[in-house]
Amino acid sequence: MPEVSVVIVNYNGGAMVADTVNSVVQTTDREFCEIIVVDNHSSDGSAENIRTVFGGQVRIVNMPDNMGFAAANNAGCSIAKGRYILFLNPDTVVLGNAIQTLADYLSTHPDTGACGGNLFDKDMNPQFSYWTLLPGVKMEWHSLWSFFWLKKKHNGSHEHNFTGSPQEVAYIMGADMMVRKELIDRLGGMDEDFFLFYEETELCRRISRAGYRIVSVPDAHIIHMEGQTIDRMNIRRKYMMRSRDIYLRKCCPPFERHTANAILFISSMLRTVWFALACNKEKKEFWKYTMTHITNP
Repeated sequence: MPEVSVVIVNYNGGAMVADTVNSVVQTTDREFCEIIVVDNHSSDGSAENIRTVFGGQVRIVNMPDNMGFAAANNAGCSIAKGRYILFLNPDTVVLGNAIQTLADYLSTHPDTGACGGNLFDKDMNPQFSYWTLLPGVKMEWHSLWSFFWLKKKHNGSHEHNFTGSPQEVAYIMGADMMVRKELIDRLGGMDEDFFLFYEETELCRRISRAGYRIVSVPDAHIIHMEGQTIDRMNIRRKYMMRSRDIYLRKCCPPFERHTANAILFISSMLRTVWFALACNKEKKEFWKYTMTHITNP
């Protein structure tokens, strides 16, 4: 029986998803860790390549269509045998003993329901790894002020752990989130109303409400290479706004949702003007899109 089941959702991941699988193979023992790749009806041959290269080292689940990130992860969890589930993005590379480190933390801290490591880009620059607040009025208020007080409170960052010690957070980035299998089964997995984005946020919220802690474990290091092209960024932005709206409708009372949207509108408007004056077209368009799609994602 493996200790950890690594669930990787693939959709036209090309060679990148093979690199992710290989990093797991190279850094863990087969008896300790099983690898499950859930293929969301890819058309680029990436699933077939994984089957050819890794053979019996990987279990592949073929979805009948692109069912979304949450549904695919749930399909992987349904056949997982591990004590812990590691949700791992197909654009990640596991470094060193990161998986063992996360599993050890959960095994020695029964009050923790989910944990994750520190994420880095390919040049080992710190990346968004977690958040110290759940979406809502507080998050948007701090965003309006560029998270000045949160950064001051959390050693210069509210999204990457520079402390060198585990710390409790609001939610872990879904790129490398490890959760107890029995907790996944009890809570019903990820909410499949989310096609992409916010599913891990909503799951962490339920884990917290069930009485468990969500913890950042900085000794676990993983490379995350997200958003490689402009086309992908545009698609990501659309799904992100849709999922944000779903999350606020599900998890926040109407007054808080409307207030959070109003603050985001003001914040987006100010940033649109600022980046227009700074001649930064890419960021200006990003915030303009956000401002005009808050309630109509």
